[in-house]
Amino acid sequence: MKIDISKIAHEPLRFDESLLVDAERLDSEQVAGPITVHLVGEIRPHESVFSVAGRCSAEGPLSCSRCLEPVPWNVTEDFSVEYRMPASAPLEADAGLEDEDLDVAFLRNEELDLTDLAAEQVLLAMPMRIVCESNCAGLCPRCGANLNNDGECGCEPEIDPRWGALADLAGGTRES
Repeated sequence: MKIDISKIAHEPLRFDESLLVDAERLDSEQVAGPITVHLVGEIRPHESVFSVAGRCSAEGPLSCSRCLEPVPWNVTEDFSVEYRMPASAPLEADAGLEDEDLDVAFLRNEELDLTDLAAEQVLLAMPMRIVCESNCAGLCPRCGANLNNDGECGCEPEIDPRWGALADLAGGTRES
């Protein structure tokens, strides 16, 4: 959904939208399916700056970083973002960012895309790594079997060749 910013005079504009954000729009390695996002907030105009503040609730499946199985995830967080019109963007290529510029986004035109806002808030709220269980065994590095379901996969343990000399001393066979 897009909101026409040019139609906001001096009064704040409230929004309450539910959106579906596709995994391709997010981190496709970490997201296992579409994420449902509910945004509630308001847009306040201040000259060429628009303050957008509200609450973001998101839920959907993420991928376990060890075994790649889907893990249910949900989060609710407040957000606050300032948007500026493109004409107020710095023109110099060497212009540096100040601390107050880090929470500022620039509009492409006179429309605020709530789907873009939702995707950004989900990316900011997602954990760095998620695991299905704290004792998740992950995948076998040789055959790719899920060690949580299959237990031992039957692959022979890989012997690090750097330890081969010790195996020779112990009378064992050395595998390369």
